[in-house]
Amino acid sequence: MAQAAGNRGEDGIILWEAHRGGGGGKEMPESCPLSFEYGWMLGGRPEADVNMTADGELVSIHDPTLDRTAVSLPAHLKGRPVSELTLAEIRSVDIGWKEYPHQKVPTIRELLERLKANPDRQMIIDYKRVDLSLLAALIREKGVSRQITFASCEEDKCAAIKTMLPEMRIKRWVGGTRGEILQQFHSLAERGFPGFEEVQIHLNDAEIKNGTWRYQILLSDLSGMLDITRKYGVLLQTLPWQFERNDLFAVLDLGIRSFAVDYPNQFCKICAEYFSRKWSGV
Repeated sequence: MAQAAGNRGEDGIILWEAHRGGGGGKEMPESCPLSFEYGWMLGGRPEADVNMTADGELVSIHDPTLDRTAVSLPAHLKGRPVSELTLAEIRSVDIGWKEYPHQKVPTIRELLERLKANPDRQMIIDYKRVDLSLLAALIREKGVSRQITFASCEEDKCAAIKTMLPEMRIKRWVGGTRGEILQQFHSLAERGFPGFEEVQIHLNDAEIKNGTWRYQILLSDLSGMLDITRKYGVLLQTLPWQFERNDLFAVLDLGIRSFAVDYPNQFCKICAEYFSRKWSGV
């Protein structure tokens, strides 16, 4: 996996993210040991969404409850916030699938230990509901801050953890409608992307397609964003929630080389085809 921070590399994908724990809940169960290993094996940075349990453990789970991801969730756990459950209660449920059973919610400590044991691996930490000082202390204890990118849409949280761990990469993700995304992006640009090494743009499907283009954010929008981020040495990343071959080809043709995806295996195959065509002259 390339480590450069440029935006127009022609040699391959730069720092791509395997969304929601490595498998996105699409190709693998969401945010479990299996999905993290899957994301790492494919060469991506699996994303850990960080929450805190009632007994002070930091865990990787996207939602505030277990209702969506747990298999056969007991009645007494339904609807209860993760912050009101102990680690033992959370570990008592299976978050796997029929073909991949016996998967448990991993702790952040366990994931950081996997990073420490494998210095070539990286990971995204997406802030959800957690005490930042505890998170920073754990990352510092494991000595893996340079293998982690902290991601949030809350700039105060990004600034706070950057102060605690200045060597760690920080990513600001930007979502919403086209108008909201453009406004937020240009506001960041006017301020010189303060403290951010990466900016992620959500590519939401448009209600009505603009020809063959499926997303609200236009190709011209992305091209302009790419020119601006290049100027500031910031990595521009896109998150296409849904994509087909031609969608990714069009984004790659712009020169964008960083992505976050829910379908990492499909993504890797399409990118392999794209880059093979470039060097073979097809």
